[in-house]
Amino acid sequence: MKLYDLSSYWEANPMAEPWRLNVEFSSSEEQAELMAERLGLDTDDFQDRMAMSGEHVSGEFLFHVGTHVDAPFHFGPLCEGERAKTIDELPLDDFYGDGVVLDMRHKEPRSGINVEDVKAALEEMNYTIKPKDIVLIMTGFDKHIYTEKYLKDQPGMTGEATEWLIDQGVKLMGIDAYTFDRPFGAMVESVKAGDKSALFPAHFLGRKKEYYHIEKLANLDKLPKRHGFKFCAFPTKVKGGTAGSVRAVAMIEE
Repeated sequence: MKLYDLSSYWEANPMAEPWRLNVEFSSSEEQAELMAERLGLDTDDFQDRMAMSGEHVSGEFLFHVGTHVDAPFHFGPLCEGERAKTIDELPLDDFYGDGVVLDMRHKEPRSGINVEDVKAALEEMNYTIKPKDIVLIMTGFDKHIYTEKYLKDQPGMTGEATEWLIDQGVKLMGIDAYTFDRPFGAMVESVKAGDKSALFPAHFLGRKKEYYHIEKLANLDKLPKRHGFKFCAFPTKVKGGTAGSVRAVAMIEE
């Protein structure tokens, strides 16, 4: 069996993240001084005058950075008329299963991925979605992660395409771009032009029908097959959280 890492980095890089994020690293020597003060010790009490290095993180939407899963509670307080589930309440069974990659690299920048696009990708593979499949949308925009294109030009899922997949029995989906919908700027332009339904249609669909999605996947093009493999992406167990960081991995028998 070969394992394929489908995750992007958790990092403080404004080219890769729409959120303000700061990560300050402290060396083993610096940590020895801090820990000595807190524990009432001397730095000489630490072997080689060094403790354990670490980092301090601050910023916005910390669990929505890097490859992560959005929980239903992120989409809104209610889902299907009931309290929406937080990330720690989601069953682990939903994060391991048969993976299916839909190739959307042909889509125009800032465009919406619709039902016809999804059906065409499946027809090209001669594959029929079955309940509990984990559907991964390949836009190719992970290749632009450190350029201006990454946060501006990706295609994104429409509400209709997302709902169609849910109706086929899909609970978990993902995309190799920073957001599951179209880029923030593209949605804002449409709203200002009079189309209020253009604002986060895939996210907001999660208020109507329960599902979860992964954002910021990577390396989907490295997989030697588009289906017939196992996929897992277990989220961090954040109590009451709207999202959880994941290490997304495909497992393929060779």
